[in-house]
Amino acid sequence: MQLVGHAFLFLFLPISFPLVFFLPVAHRRIGLSFLSIIWYVLANANNLTGLAHVAVLVFFSVIMAYLPTPRSVRGAKLRTGVWIAVPLLSLLAARLALEYGNGTYTYPTGLLFIVFSSVSFAVDYARGDTLCPRNPLELIGYLLFFPVLTVGPVLRSKQYFDRTEQIGFDPEAFCFGVRRYMLGYIKRLAVAAVLMRAITELMLYAKQDMPLISFLIVLLFSFVSFYFAVSGTADLAVGICAMYGILLPRDRNHLIRGFTPDRAIYGLMLSMQNYFLDYLVRPICHRMSKKRGHVCAVFLLFFATTLAWRTRPEMLLFALPMLICSFLGLLPRVRRFLLSGTPRRAIFVSLSVLLCTPFTLALTLQEPLSVLELTVSAFRVGEYPFYALFGMIRDTRYLILLGLALPLLLPYAYFCRWLRRRNGGRLKGILLACETVLLFVGFIATLIYFAPQFPQYAASGLYYM
Repeated sequence: MQLVGHAFLFLFLPISFPLVFFLPVAHRRIGLSFLSIIWYVLANANNLTGLAHVAVLVFFSVIMAYLPTPRSVRGAKLRTGVWIAVPLLSLLAARLALEYGNGTYTYPTGLLFIVFSSVSFAVDYARGDTLCPRNPLELIGYLLFFPVLTVGPVLRSKQYFDRTEQIGFDPEAFCFGVRRYMLGYIKRLAVAAVLMRAITELMLYAKQDMPLISFLIVLLFSFVSFYFAVSGTADLAVGICAMYGILLPRDRNHLIRGFTPDRAIYGLMLSMQNYFLDYLVRPICHRMSKKRGHVCAVFLLFFATTLAWRTRPEMLLFALPMLICSFLGLLPRVRRFLLSGTPRRAIFVSLSVLLCTPFTLALTLQEPLSVLELTVSAFRVGEYPFYALFGMIRDTRYLILLGLALPLLLPYAYFCRWLRRRNGGRLKGILLACETVLLFVGFIATLIYFAPQFPQYAASGLYYM
């Protein structure tokens, strides 16, 4: 039961609101914890092995949290080390079983973010930044907080307990949440799913003999579908939390503004970047000089972010443009030259997208090195006419609708931003009403027209999260 599934949209979400808001304020967080547990069990009902894996991991984290605190400093450090190591080793074992196994292990929904949450609470508890809640159900609710398990945002323990302290119905936040949910729904099922199915059909049709034009289209589609899938799922999470009165931080960079290849992956998920900076980079670089610390930070952030998506070492090869651009970002003159002026920025954005496409395509393939094989075969196969692409894709009407809609929506978005800057708050209400109407029309069209055509993308999670 994913966040875009019909069971979630028409049953779980409407029923959950009275179950939370009718409780006393002091017990609403516990009610949300029960909802998270129910959602997680339903989302993994067909994966009993993965469900048992997560249950053991959550039970371990709760036991470690409520064990008596060791009196010695050495004992406290040992406890924290074990508390961090066991979830990480558990994640590594699950990823290796998924990547190299024979299909005997099914990856449970949101295991990566459950591990992130467990490590976050362990580190914050050791630092003294957070305390164990009185009721263990509140800690379980944090570990299994259902809106963010699919693709984030990554919520640190202090953020979660601070933001869920006063859960309540706020009409303005609820309306904001509805708009964000509709936006995320459109991105996932009217953009990302359409492009992902086109990629799958092109790959199946061409196999190892893919024409060059098809290969370039697949590369471009892989990046755009990745962007809209990640940002759309994050919008779903932010919208659902806002409906409950929980305001999450903004979790992505704008696609155009200041966009560089090193932001293509962790720039889409600012919370993941901040998570690694806080818990991995800064503690290690704390005792280094400023210059060595910057270099070490770039390497650590590069390896951690890349391997968080896929544990295969060959993924580092396809992510090398991110590493190179991260080092370029340390040079003020280079950064000012590349990002000053609209023409230079447009050229650099296009180059950034091109450099990131091999990585995003490798994310969708079971064998990432197949990207290299496809690249070689694309230059061997003879030329195909451009219209041959339509014969490789089973149903192109969705791509045509998407191709007509996106060029119209992008100028509208920039026009709205320009009006807000020029007129301040005078046109805010009119623009908000127009935006809401457009989102509602797009949401209904997606629900009726697109969603029935892509049930596999509504019922499955995103990549290896």
